[in-house]
Amino acid sequence: MRTRHLARAVCALAAPLIIISAAAVQSGTASAATPAAAPLYVSPSGQPGHSGASCQSARFTSVQAAISAAPSGGSVIACAGSYHEQVVLTKPLALRGQGSVTISESGVTPAYSVTLPGLGPETIWAAVVIASSNVTVSGVTITGAVGEGVLAEGLGTELTGVTIAGDQVIGNDLGSIAGASYYLCALHAAVPGDCGEGVHFTGVANSTIEGSDISQNSGGVLLDDDTGPTRNVLVQGNLVTRNAYACGITLPGHNPGAVNAQGQPQPSVAGVYDNVVRANVVLDNGLTNDGGGVLIANAGASMAAYDNLVEDNYIAGNGLSGVVMHAHVIGAGQVQDLNGNVITRNVIARDNVEGDPLDGPAGPTDPQETGILVYSGTTPVQVTIEQNVISDNAIGIWLSKIVTAAGLPANTFSRVTTPVSASN
Repeated sequence: MRTRHLARAVCALAAPLIIISAAAVQSGTASAATPAAAPLYVSPSGQPGHSGASCQSARFTSVQAAISAAPSGGSVIACAGSYHEQVVLTKPLALRGQGSVTISESGVTPAYSVTLPGLGPETIWAAVVIASSNVTVSGVTITGAVGEGVLAEGLGTELTGVTIAGDQVIGNDLGSIAGASYYLCALHAAVPGDCGEGVHFTGVANSTIEGSDISQNSGGVLLDDDTGPTRNVLVQGNLVTRNAYACGITLPGHNPGAVNAQGQPQPSVAGVYDNVVRANVVLDNGLTNDGGGVLIANAGASMAAYDNLVEDNYIAGNGLSGVVMHAHVIGAGQVQDLNGNVITRNVIARDNVEGDPLDGPAGPTDPQETGILVYSGTTPVQVTIEQNVISDNAIGIWLSKIVTAAGLPANTFSRVTTPVSASN
């Protein structure tokens, strides 16, 4: 991949949410943890007079109350049970589940809101909101949210050290269904279902989403740059399945501050870059509203999603191709950056079962089952596609004429009619 920086969508085609200037985006700084702080326990049977030393003697019945009481750098243990509330983490903290723990936002009216440039005050309908660096959420089932199951949002200051590990994020991102209202759904109305997805990172760096079941949301995982660059995020070892209205894992450039007029990346301002999508199982996503397995795309001019790595995943049964790259048509003299992405060592079975309309009826389409698709309407794109095992598709790898792909001879095809279609 390129090394021009150190930091640096059918599923997510939308106008940018926020444009943050380079001066406003600063690296997140780690706060010092409180030494040896005892964890605070939460239990449905908690009592204020208890000792607070274990689940059996918990003092708190609300996860949010325990978080508010915990010191910066401390930890909260959620004990077995269901908690109907929105949880907001605004300081470095670890939230860990012990036993079968569910945080449900079903029927809850969220109290958390932010003021977004260009939009004004907006209520955030995510079940778990992360607004601080150095936050861990693990061992918890998160469900029932109109918005995201988990939203980590760097608003003016980049978040770092965010970890989502061993969670179940199931049945969230419901804002595109049954008329529910969420501002992201309205903002991304051109693509129904792109309402934040189950887990949404924006303006986040050096963070991890791993070992989690992210299923039956409208969409699965979304890494975008609405509020600033999202970079060096590891999405690893997750089960991402049956997210019917969008892609399994989506890395879209949304922010037109990512590339200047000369085509040079602006990595301190915006862009989705240097992220790794590794060893996930990505199955049966986008079957209601045309979503792919893993998608890297730009929504429009001056946007960028580059130098990302997609490796060692098992991908099958998705509405669009197993791995999809879209550089949509832009105007004369305009620029975007979808270069330097690497797709390697994935096992990809039958995908694109719904067919890909690309830029609509006026341009090319791909109606056949396809393992990997790289489409560019007007902008040359360079990509590496190598050592993938692709089976049970009409087309193994579909490329636009202006796409240059390295590594094509190193892929393996089985029960594929056309291994490489490179004249579209």
